[in-house]
Amino acid sequence: MTISQLTARIDLAINRLDAEIEAQASRAGADLVALITQRVVQTGKSSEGSQFSPYSAQELPAFFYFNRSRSGGAEAKVRAKAKKKEPISYKEFRQINNLNTSPKNFEFTGEMWRGLGVLQVQRSQRGATVTIGGRTPAAAEKIDWNTQQEGKSIVAPSKQEIEIVTANLKKWAQNIVNG
Repeated sequence: MTISQLTARIDLAINRLDAEIEAQASRAGADLVALITQRVVQTGKSSEGSQFSPYSAQELPAFFYFNRSRSGGAEAKVRAKAKKKEPISYKEFRQINNLNTSPKNFEFTGEMWRGLGVLQVQRSQRGATVTIGGRTPAAAEKIDWNTQQEGKSIVAPSKQEIEIVTANLKKWAQNIVNG
């Protein structure tokens, strides 16, 4: 291979990397969202590997939960407790709705997790930066509220998740360079 051929090949690789970086960064962000969602929903673990705080056992008047149940049967149980003036904790409300009470996974309807995604891909001199978060006002509000309650981000990526996404990006870049 001549120097001019090598130079042309390098230029081609640089141009292709430059042209595809935003799309690849967006794909990496989507992969990261999927990994975070799977970890939290399936295991109830934070990015550091610890369990989140337990669901609240603080009792509230049952009417607080009116029209929030996932089924008619659960709604009837909530209303029956309200009629008897019996309080319900959020943990008990989850039980009434046939949802897990441990570990805490921040999933009730799934709306928040469906709304988590890539918000922005911003180019930089070193590539691109991806921002993830709630793509809908409802998802953003729930993520922010739950993060505030936990005292740490519920959607922060773990070191392992970042390594997986980084490895995929390196493979993409190596395939272009090796060409």
